[in-house]
Amino acid sequence: MSSQITAYVALVCTSGVLNLYLCLYAFVKRYYYTNISNLFIFYTVSITIYCFGSAFGLMATTLEQIKFWTIIEYIGMPFAPPLGLLFVMRYVGMKIKKKWCIALLVLPFVTFVMVATNDFHHLFYRKLEVDPILGVPYIHQEIGIWYMIHGVFIFSCMFVAFLLVLSNWKETAKVYRPQLISLMCGQLVPMLTAFLYLIGMTPPGIDPVPMVLWLSSLLYLWSIRSSRMFTIMPIAKDAIFNSINDGVIVLDESYRVIEYNHSCKKMFPQLTKSMFGMDFDDVWCVLSGDSFPFELDTTEFSREIELTANQSTFIRFVLQYCSMLITVKVY
Repeated sequence: MSSQITAYVALVCTSGVLNLYLCLYAFVKRYYYTNISNLFIFYTVSITIYCFGSAFGLMATTLEQIKFWTIIEYIGMPFAPPLGLLFVMRYVGMKIKKKWCIALLVLPFVTFVMVATNDFHHLFYRKLEVDPILGVPYIHQEIGIWYMIHGVFIFSCMFVAFLLVLSNWKETAKVYRPQLISLMCGQLVPMLTAFLYLIGMTPPGIDPVPMVLWLSSLLYLWSIRSSRMFTIMPIAKDAIFNSINDGVIVLDESYRVIEYNHSCKKMFPQLTKSMFGMDFDDVWCVLSGDSFPFELDTTEFSREIELTANQSTFIRFVLQYCSMLITVKVY
């Protein structure tokens, strides 16, 4: 085995080991987490199978062995993107219906069957052979119609998952953003690598995607350790935050609006998400039609004012950490 192949195998095995560790970690801690950990377990299992199948394929010495380990790879690889999408959907608070799961997992199953039976129909690979110049384990392949269908599907899954995470960035407090970074990279890294592979900008005859998955795995591990991913999630925080009967507006250290709950929206229908990032003075002017009656500062624990409208509104300002929570009570 050449030193170059040895390096490839080492990178792929690193990705496989890290994903196996993440899988076992989530499995052991599953009773302490929410149901989202189950999706993460299946997601990392599929990536682990993909990585180790690829590693053994790189150590193959015949075309038959390469085909066998390619089939093993596809036990996991086509399922990873849709499972990743389901994981992200659950993470951002979307309710996942069974028919969605079935719809997303049917095509990967068909892909696996197509790869396993490719010698009979050649719909996935029109040609799969040892590269005549580089030799084993490098392969020369010509893709078939189902390979293109499969490619569009997995790219769509990863891209939609990336967009779902990105769309929640502005509304997510800074303490939770490391989780979003890891989730975005978990989708973006393999997507970009696969794209570079398809346009011929990676080493020929070798699938480079498993070689870079260790990066997203490390980011997942960092997020779990640093921001307690799964145990404290934005969706769990949102459920508590929006269940508060009192209206709450959250300001950052510069007194810009970064969040409000459902109760506050009911009290002030003018509030919109487009106001995120605006100075509270400007937002208050929109809400009340007047400038704010006093300066916001951190020297006092609470302040009170009263609005004269259809009903009186008692507003108390409470400082917590580096953010300001504005609690609104209607009497």
